[in-house]
This record gives sequence, C-alpha cells and structure tokens, in this order.
Amino acid sequence: VVGFIVVILSLFFGVLPAPAASSVPAPEFQLKTLAGEPYSKTSLQGHPTLLVFWAPWCRYCQMELPILAKFYQGNKPDQLQVLTIAFSDTRAHVEEYVTSNPDTFVYPTAYDQDNEVAQAFGVNATPTFVVMDAHGEMILAHRGAGINQNPQYQEFLKSLGK
Repeated sequence: VVGFIVVILSLFFGVLPAPAASSVPAPEFQLKTLAGEPYSKTSLQGHPTLLVFWAPWCRYCQMELPILAKFYQGNKPDQLQVLTIAFSDTRAHVEEYVTSNPDTFVYPTAYDQDNEVAQAFGVNATPTFVVMDAHGEMILAHRGAGINQNPQYQEFLKSLGK
C-alpha cells in the first residue's frame, strides 16, 4: 500500500524517489507494438527500460518524441530498452501520426487499447516517462516535458555507461 501511494504521489509531483532510496515494482502489463511485437513486464526484465506514455494530440509529446528519436539512434546505452506507449486517443489517430512521422518513430511503439496500461502505471498526463531497472522496479517517473534535464534520469543513464 505504501509503495502504491508513493507511485501515485510521485506521478502527481513528477518523480519517484532516487534509486538508492526506494523502488516500486512495476505493474504487470502486456502490449503489442504497431508492428505486432509483444512486450510485457516479463519480456523487459533483464534490461533497464524507458517507457514513454504519449498521445498524438499532445504538443509536448510532439516536441519530446523527436528528441527521443535522436537519443535512441545516437546516445542510447545498448542495454537500455525503449518502448513508447500511445494512449488516450484512437488507434487510427495513433497509426496516422506514427506513419506521418517516420523519422521520429524509430523505436518500438505500442498502442494502449482502453488505456489499461497507462491506468496500471497511474499515468494521467502526457508525456509521462517511466524508468524501470533490470528487475522490473520503477525507479523514476517524470511527468511532462524535459526528461533530459531531470538529474535522476541523467544519473540513471550514467549508471548504464553513457
């Protein structure tokens, strides 16, 4: 119960405690990318992971996702998995946006039917970035734009070697 409250409060205020302080188990989830690849908490275990919850109509997402694409193609540590999760819109709008922005969507992108995964993670704003460690523990949640300026995120990346 305490962990759940920490996650809800941290999502409201922007970040989870630093990894050394505490981590919270990520909820179980299963998604398929628009290309049909399955992803789940279990399939991501063993790899630190950045989940990005976004929507096509979100202006901050429209600014952040191309930045993420440059990171994904250039500076992403090899062991880091990235999965973007579109929610809060129709599948048709998501597919149209992804198709019309091929230079941005160079990373796996899933669609969260009925917002079930977003709800499981307590996500209610776009974009929301969730960092999970290799054990499936949430160590950081960043709500809104500017993930690259988040000191905890930068420390996390340094811990991976980049």
